[in-house]
Amino acid sequence: MKKAPKRKHWTILLLSILLTSMISCGSDDGPDDNGETAEHAETKQKLIGEWRLVSSTVDGEAVGSEDFSYLKESKATFNEDNSYELAYIKRSGNSSATSILAGTYTVDGINSVTFLNSTSKIELMDDALRITSTTDDNKTQVDIFIRSDSELFNDDQGNGDIIGDDEDDNSNPPDPSFDGSAIISQIQGVWEITNVTDECQVKNTLEFVDSEKVIFTQHKKSFNRNDLLNYNVSVSFPLQSDFSGVVTKGFNTVTFDSTANCQFIKESNLSYLVQDAETIIIKESSKLTFKLVDDNTINLIFEYEDEDSNEQVLQFVYTKA
Repeated sequence: MKKAPKRKHWTILLLSILLTSMISCGSDDGPDDNGETAEHAETKQKLIGEWRLVSSTVDGEAVGSEDFSYLKESKATFNEDNSYELAYIKRSGNSSATSILAGTYTVDGINSVTFLNSTSKIELMDDALRITSTTDDNKTQVDIFIRSDSELFNDDQGNGDIIGDDEDDNSNPPDPSFDGSAIISQIQGVWEITNVTDECQVKNTLEFVDSEKVIFTQHKKSFNRNDLLNYNVSVSFPLQSDFSGVVTKGFNTVTFDSTANCQFIKESNLSYLVQDAETIIIKESSKLTFKLVDDNTINLIFEYEDEDSNEQVLQFVYTKA
């Protein structure tokens, strides 16, 4: 007669089955209730949100600044429900035209996404979205988008670049009864900044060249994508290590040089008016004012709104060189 298996053998076998089942159910690599693996979920989270266009080339050549000034406003949005919308802003004569591409997407795997209702090739890279399409004249256009919340868009206003070329003209004319000839004579020449320690900002200067013109020169240690976009510069992504260029837009001329100690230099050619014995206003900007403290000191005052719409004031001190 055969003996029945000992109870401890059954116990060991049961524990082995339970342990195997627990390991299988607890695996992070298996699909969830929606059939998505951890790899799918990670790729989808990288995709969801808003993306901004930062670079555009046609047959390998960067899009010209006039066309890019419109194209850079293009955005792509990807939603949790697997829908997406791509809004392309393109130049049309002297205005812009918007084309909308919308549909759904499917995550296939790590950084692999299929887009429905699209004839373009759309690739998700580590931190960028590359869209390859064919233009009306049968050329290959490659557009690069990065996330709108990328740190590459960080605004460093006040760090050496405090006036754009899209400022509102100053609407406060000087008192016509004031004779500013003595002040004009007094301020002529170069003035150097004094109350900063940054190795590039210490090079900032004001130069009053005649009775109406002042040259405001600013230096920054580096530049970011916002700086390039502000001046309609379409550059490959990621940025090449030896990029350089000079761009003139409005009353500003900017030198970009990624190999220089101060990579960003902006020269603003401005028009000034003496309003009273101590106030000098700038025609091109209602945010920028000079205050004459004494024969050898001028305060530069810049007022602006931060991202929370709070009024902020920056003040820099310049002395006669």
